[in-house]
Amino acid sequence: MANPSRHYWMDLLNVIACFAVVMLHCTTSVFLNTGDLRWHLDVVFQVLFVFAVPVFFMISGANLLGYRKKYDTKTFFIKRFRKVVFALVAASIITYVSFPLVSGIITGAPIKLSVGQFVEGFLHNSICDVYWFFYAIIGLYLATPVFSLVAENKKTLLYAIAVCIATSMVFPLIQRFAPDHDALALFTYPYLGGWLTYYLLGYYLVHYLPNDIKRLPIACVGAACAAFMIAMTVKTNSDHTVLSGAFAPYDGFYAGAAGLFGLIYSSSVLLLFKHANETVGNSKAYPAIRRLSSLSLGVYAIHMLVINTFDLFIPHSLAWDIALRPFVVFGLSLALAFAGMQVMKLWRRMFKRVQA
Repeated sequence: MANPSRHYWMDLLNVIACFAVVMLHCTTSVFLNTGDLRWHLDVVFQVLFVFAVPVFFMISGANLLGYRKKYDTKTFFIKRFRKVVFALVAASIITYVSFPLVSGIITGAPIKLSVGQFVEGFLHNSICDVYWFFYAIIGLYLATPVFSLVAENKKTLLYAIAVCIATSMVFPLIQRFAPDHDALALFTYPYLGGWLTYYLLGYYLVHYLPNDIKRLPIACVGAACAAFMIAMTVKTNSDHTVLSGAFAPYDGFYAGAAGLFGLIYSSSVLLLFKHANETVGNSKAYPAIRRLSSLSLGVYAIHMLVINTFDLFIPHSLAWDIALRPFVVFGLSLALAFAGMQVMKLWRRMFKRVQA
């Protein structure tokens, strides 16, 4: 019997969001703005899986903004930073060293490594650009002691969310259609960016929003929003794709996770999974789901190394890039993350024995 107070659905959504991240990074050819069939499919997948990072931030906010009920701020910082900072540093070292070595072996390219180059890349997030997530979540952790107090009051939290949505999502949408595109620019505060919005919203949706909202309306809103995002992205880019003969860079305004439509769609996905809590908790597959969920941070950290390695020797094609590569990359990343976790457990046991 599932415990109704436990959020089983978060583990399942965590796994699916992790795969969604892989899918997003396997369809980045959308940014080439070619306008062909492959590009249209990329647009669809970029929109359908755009919930990935927003979901991570919302789950983090739901779990962490109420930390004061469990432990003090010092304990919070130790627990969170020990995990995320270690993952960032370890992943950066592994990626920095491994990819040049693999590339050198496969292509014969010269291997150039130095401590100074690593430090510069680490400080500028140029070792692996998707690691921006780690830097962003660290910033949110630093702000959590303040916003945890905001989260204790439902009305105050709603006000904070409303201000964040207005300044980081609604105002930019208005600017999009204003004759002067700098209109309201002074009110789009950078410290109220989209990721803080998701962080706060996650706590509200999980802890304050009642569960009596029916699944069908949520699904309809999410589906309508996704369809709108796809249609508007295609429409916005159709006149300046490679095929159009008047190429201009890809415009992902409507398909982005930091936009208003991305927020509505991502929130719909989260709420649909929230409704499935009892079903997930009672499932015989839940123990496996929980184990997979524990590997999500490792998968995020390693999947780009896997993608980039495959790109060295497997030519791009529609069948490989979209139909096969995401599943192969996800499976291999899970295996590597699991192996890394086992190595860490072994290292901890050895360290304890030495201390004893």
